[in-house]
Amino acid sequence: MSNDRNRELVTRTIEGVETLVSTESGEIFVDVPGSNSRYIRVEEGDTVQEGDIRSRTAEELASESLRKWTIETIGPETVIGTDQETGERSEWDRESLDQKLAIGGFSTDLTDFERVKVSGAVDTSTQNGRPSDVESVTVTVYGNDSRRFTETYRPIDADGSGDERRLELTDSDERVERLDPDLRERFDQAVELALRNDGYAV
Repeated sequence: MSNDRNRELVTRTIEGVETLVSTESGEIFVDVPGSNSRYIRVEEGDTVQEGDIRSRTAEELASESLRKWTIETIGPETVIGTDQETGERSEWDRESLDQKLAIGGFSTDLTDFERVKVSGAVDTSTQNGRPSDVESVTVTVYGNDSRRFTETYRPIDADGSGDERRLELTDSDERVERLDPDLRERFDQAVELALRNDGYAV
């Protein structure tokens, strides 16, 4: 599942990887495809900071030595931000900022989950009067800060007694438990919608 709206995207090679980037004003959107698929979205008013959120803890990223900017303007060629500590304005070439976000030189705050992938399957039918083999269902949720979150579900009615393919959570990503309540609600809604679209109920 993807909630990506229609975006004008161009292809750029970043660190040897063919990457799709938005060229629209008002939003930075970097789509890194391939086996390590992820995306980054930054809108005006969001925070961009030094450091890679994928390899550092929240405590490390909170360090005063790492600069943070509030993004004021995203134009087709330049991006302007205000240093949250000093109030000083910074201007970046947009292509350069796209690259820094893609390779982890800069990070943004997690604010949304636009993509969810459901994999695996559950078979609740019976064969020769016995339940069929069942598998777990894995849900991968992509955050706009380039991180991925994974949860695993198992069937509740694995004996084939019900028509509805109901699931229950068996393995939760511990980072999800630390999200603030509003963000956690958005995460849960994204997962529920993706599972419902695949014919499951939670």
